[in-house]
Amino acid sequence: MKLKPQNEYNKKYSGSRRVAYFAAAAVLFVGAPVLASILVQNFTQFDTVVADPPVTKLQGADADYDGDGDDSTGYLQVNLGTTISNDDDTLGTPGADATQISHEEISFTCFRGDRTYYTDVMQLNNTTAAEAWDVSLLVEPDLAGNPAVEDTFTAGDADIWLFTSAIDSSGGVITEIPNPGNYGSLTEWQNAAAPNGAIQMEVVGGTMSVAQGVTGPFTLPAGEQRQIGLVVDCGAAMVNGETGTFRMTVSATPN
Repeated sequence: MKLKPQNEYNKKYSGSRRVAYFAAAAVLFVGAPVLASILVQNFTQFDTVVADPPVTKLQGADADYDGDGDDSTGYLQVNLGTTISNDDDTLGTPGADATQISHEEISFTCFRGDRTYYTDVMQLNNTTAAEAWDVSLLVEPDLAGNPAVEDTFTAGDADIWLFTSAIDSSGGVITEIPNPGNYGSLTEWQNAAAPNGAIQMEVVGGTMSVAQGVTGPFTLPAGEQRQIGLVVDCGAAMVNGETGTFRMTVSATPN
């Protein structure tokens, strides 16, 4: 038998080994992307445009019940000129300066042993020319972290209902009285039942709580208004000078 020269064997198989080494190196490179850093970017621009809010609040006529033009005193006071901080400055950096957001304050008197109607407390006004909005009212904490409900009551029972008109009030105030006892026969106010409802707060034994905290959504067509009314039953055991507070957010989305 004739043996092949050793150098021919080495030439034949050394080339195969080199191919194998290269293949292995390629596999290791593809299979281990953590060895490299890849960055891909694309760019988006966000533009902010400032405009008037689509749904605004207007003072109701009951805040000036005596017609003297002074709404800072009396049994119902509606202050539309206040603001509240969004508490952004408490979040650290960034966010060192708090933004002031519109914040209305309404104060009303509850007469012990009586029911009181404030039927034109505030008007919700759609300022847009051609767009309807779906509006909801919600009892909840405000942006400054104040709770939805708080009080200084020590005794007594009370009921507070907040109604929203079911018809346009831009041409004149709603004349129907939103009596909580005739929910089923109301035609100018939303009924207490879903989907629209009425907000109700209760005071039992001097403790205030939310019985029904959501109204809506209801549609507010362009150029129309909805009237907000309050009905307050104040028990004879309530204590003069004590106060209760509930905070409400008005939310609107395009219809």
